[in-house]
Amino acid sequence: MKKSFLLIICMSFFSIYCIQAQEKSKKVEVPAAVKSAFDTKYPKAEKVNWGLEKQGEYEAEFLLNEIESSANFDSKGQFLEFETEIKESELPQTIKAILKKDFAGYKIDDVAMSTNAKGIVNYEMEASKGKGKFEISFDANGKLLNKKVSKEEDKENDIK
Repeated sequence: MKKSFLLIICMSFFSIYCIQAQEKSKKVEVPAAVKSAFDTKYPKAEKVNWGLEKQGEYEAEFLLNEIESSANFDSKGQFLEFETEIKESELPQTIKAILKKDFAGYKIDDVAMSTNAKGIVNYEMEASKGKGKFEISFDANGKLLNKKVSKEEDKENDIK
């Protein structure tokens, strides 16, 4: 009886693992208009991986000049946003000053610059100190647009 029970449990876990692996390996069906718009805008992109950001919005993650980047397009191929990884040292001086003052002692990671279809530039990053981790964003002038608890932190809070 115990052996049968253990066998059923093991088979259940294996089945769940296989289903999740299949879901992750599913390729996103990217409309031709989206692919065409991407290829026109980023002809030198390498190692392109497509995903679905949300219903009707496609995200291409790729390398551009050996820098991690991403671009979002709607289902008709309209460009929505471009995001590229940058170094903290590449941030505008106004943002560096705010980080030094308001986020002293925080480790700044995953710094990115995003530009939307209208050309508006924002800067996004993670700030962590001890167990606290935030996702923060600034406009090009250094105005804090968003400060929220990191998703990873949210998950930890849900478990507790």
